[in-house]
Amino acid sequence: MKRTLLTCVVTAATAASVGLTVPAAAAGTLHADGTGSVGRDDVLRAVDWTNARLQASAGELDLVAETVSVATASWECMQEATGAVRVQERRTTTTARADLVATVQRSSVTGAVTGFELQGFAEDAVSVSVVEGPELDACPESEDEDGSWTRVPRSTERAQAHEGPALELVHEGVAHRVPTEREGAG
Repeated sequence: MKRTLLTCVVTAATAASVGLTVPAAAAGTLHADGTGSVGRDDVLRAVDWTNARLQASAGELDLVAETVSVATASWECMQEATGAVRVQERRTTTTARADLVATVQRSSVTGAVTGFELQGFAEDAVSVSVVEGPELDACPESEDEDGSWTRVPRSTERAQAHEGPALELVHEGVAHRVPTEREGAG
């Protein structure tokens, strides 16, 4: 009799713990196409809200994807009279932001917010580019009588770095980063 009772207690405890399990500190996912998901715990950490506030205000959050690309080009210029060489560099940083279509996910039992399902981009991204440095392949103007600068042929090197998409929750104009596992990013 004791053994049967113990088995029933262990089975009931196991079933209860499985039913209440919520992934702890699991990062959301954000795919390159804007789909994915983000859980309640990640939302709470990002916006520093209580669960009660999330339950009441989940619909006030906007979800945004941000991608940053940095393109660099460098080339050499030589001063004809002295043979001095100077490396020139031009950097273009482009930040693209796009609103995401997201559905609030709720528990089928309690109706409580459990997270958001990301369904893709709402529209085309808005991009802003910042360019630093001289015009491509331009050499410095001569500042003294040592002669003019000319570009060294075949010295141009290009590189591109890409970061994102990153997920942000926006509330009342303030963006809050959400940790994600980037899948299919590119």
